[in-house]
Amino acid sequence: MAYLIFNSKEEAQARSEQAAKQKNTSFWSTGSGTKYWWGWSVEAAEEDPRAFIEIQKNVWTDEETNEEHVSIPDEALLNENDELVDELPEDWVYPPDPMAEPTEDESDDTDDEEEPPLVD
Repeated sequence: MAYLIFNSKEEAQARSEQAAKQKNTSFWSTGSGTKYWWGWSVEAAEEDPRAFIEIQKNVWTDEETNEEHVSIPDEALLNENDELVDELPEDWVYPPDPMAEPTEDESDDTDDEEEPPLVD
C-alpha cells in the first residue's frame, strides 16, 4: 500500500472528490450515489489532525530476472501534486488499541471492593 497524506480531513475529501469526477462516478453523471472515489482516515491527534488516503500499490518480483515490478491500479487518477509515500509519518497519532489491556492509569481504581461470588 501507499498513502497520500493531507493536512486535514477536508483536503483528503476534496482529493477523493476530484478523483471521482475523473472517473465520472454516478454522482457526477446522475446526481445519485457517492461523490468520492477513495475513503480516508483521520489521525487520532486532538489538535489539527491530518488525514490519509490509502492507495493500492502492488509490488512483485520476477523470479527469473529478480526484477521488482510495481503496479498502481489507480495511477491514472494521480496527478503531479500527489506524493505517494510507503509509510505514514513517524509522528502519526494512532487511535488506542481497543483490544489492549488497560494500563494502570486507565483502570478504574475507585472501587477496591472484592467482586461478589457468582451464583450458580
